[in-house]
Amino acid sequence: MNQERRLVFGLTLTCITILILIGALTWSVGWHLLSIITTLLIVSYPLIWIAWKVFSWWRDTVMQLTTYTQILRNGKQNLKMKPLHPNDLMMQLRQEIESLAEAQYQQSKTQLQTEQIFGQMLDTWPIPVCLFNNKLELTYRNTAMNLAIEAPLLIGTNASQLGFTFKKGVLLHAKFNQEWQSQTISYDDQNQGKEGKHWLFSAINVSKAVNQSQSTTQQKVIRVLAHEIRNSLTPMQSMTDTLLNDETLEISQTRLVLSRINERSKRLLSFIGKYSELSRLPSPKFEWFNCSALVQDARVTLSNVEHRLDYQGNELCYGDREQISQVMLNVLMNAKEANNKPKLIITIQVYSNSTQQVIKVTDNGTGFGNLENALTPFYTTKDNGSGIGLSLCAEIIRNHGGVLRVSNHKQGGANITMTWPLSH
Repeated sequence: MNQERRLVFGLTLTCITILILIGALTWSVGWHLLSIITTLLIVSYPLIWIAWKVFSWWRDTVMQLTTYTQILRNGKQNLKMKPLHPNDLMMQLRQEIESLAEAQYQQSKTQLQTEQIFGQMLDTWPIPVCLFNNKLELTYRNTAMNLAIEAPLLIGTNASQLGFTFKKGVLLHAKFNQEWQSQTISYDDQNQGKEGKHWLFSAINVSKAVNQSQSTTQQKVIRVLAHEIRNSLTPMQSMTDTLLNDETLEISQTRLVLSRINERSKRLLSFIGKYSELSRLPSPKFEWFNCSALVQDARVTLSNVEHRLDYQGNELCYGDREQISQVMLNVLMNAKEANNKPKLIITIQVYSNSTQQVIKVTDNGTGFGNLENALTPFYTTKDNGSGIGLSLCAEIIRNHGGVLRVSNHKQGGANITMTWPLSH
């Protein structure tokens, strides 16, 4: 039995009880039966009217509260509850509902203003952005996305119909090729729980930045190549001019000039051969290997100098063992060549987290003389340096999908940090 039926039953029972009591009272004082029936009929009318008013008041109040809460749920504020009486028991409940309604209205108003501001900002952005709901239906797209897709993006259209593919929580589109860097971000609507997951897709055109970076790198390489070739060809030209201007060619002098030309030619060929190494790196074969043993093998590079090598962290490392071995050889050789202390101290830290493999190498040498060009091929500040070691190391780490960073200690010495993903 619900509340409404209980109230009707209670009012009916009350009226019947009152009529029974009146009938018993009149019968006890000796009234005639006709008088008793007449009295009961007269009294029953106001009782029924009072019961109906009580029921109507309760029903109207509940209906008004229900209607008000329904309108609040729909986000409207065009209805105000009418107080039934200054001392009404429902007044406090009505006031609480109105306070809640006002708070929700202000919150929704602020949220709407924020959404409008963000919408206007995103519409003026040059970065394509679109939003999908948990059913991968389009709920928002800015102007840049319309221009990039070159097709109408109708709200409510499924992502697959717009050319998107969804794999492992990532949205992809054929329009955003290698010149673009796309990103997919998911978030949950707290009001809808797990069913309220949304997907934000954005893309940035990186072709200009990549081309600019490539152009800068090419300029540096060309500058270094030109410098190295000029350094080799200029003495050769000078020596040949000397021979050609000498009417009598002495055999000893000719041999000396030819030997120097031969030496310069070999150096230039070696230079070109080393340069080609950067473009012939094979694809890495990823595996777990003992990095501690690998470092000990590479330690032979330091055999002729007094040194201390501290190995810290995990013994195992993930990557191509042969290529990482080459990296270690070059890094240790670089530290050796840059050492100006009685004792060379090198610290190697190897560790991995859930996503990346990390190797850090520090020494107490002179550090990098020119950080900007430290990784430029064939650039070197050393008298006997080739400028290929760190460039090859950086290329090997890039071949692993990672990055090599260099820096200097404040107290002196070099820092080399290599990171690459474990997702291969």
